[in-house]
Amino acid sequence: MNPIHVLPWLLAILPLQAAHADPIYKSVDSAGNVTYSSTPPAGVKAEKVEVPPPPTEEETRQAMERVKQAEEQASELESSRLEQQAREQARAAEEARQREAQQPIVIQQPVYQPQQGYYYPPMRRLPALPPPPPVRPVRPLPN
Repeated sequence: MNPIHVLPWLLAILPLQAAHADPIYKSVDSAGNVTYSSTPPAGVKAEKVEVPPPPTEEETRQAMERVKQAEEQASELESSRLEQQAREQARAAEEARQREAQQPIVIQQPVYQPQQGYYYPPMRRLPALPPPPPVRPVRPLPN
C-alpha cells in the first residue's frame, strides 16, 4: 500500500483516539514528585485531569488561514528588509566611491616657517581719548 494513501486514514482516526482516550490521573508522592498515569495509584490521593476536546474542523481551518496570513506577512517583511538592506549597501558603496574620487589637498609650501629668534609684530598706537567733561559742583537741596 502506498504511504500517500495511508496518511488520510491516519488523519481521520486521530480525532477519534482523543475522544475515546482513557482518563488521566495526576498524583504527587511524599517526595513531591508529580506522576501522570492512566490508572490512579493505590494509597495516594490522585486527581483526574480533564483533557480538552480536539479542535473542530472550523477551528482547524481558521488556524490554517492564520498560519497562511502570517507566512505571507513574514515573506513581505523579509522582502522589504532585503530591499532596504540593498539600498543601504548601494548608498554606502556610492559614499565610498565619492570619498575615493575626492583628491586630497596637498600643501606644497608649509604654512609656518620657523625663524630665528622671536618675532613681534609692530604695535599700533590707539587714538587718544577726548578729555573728560568738566565736573559741575552739586548744589545743596533747600530744606
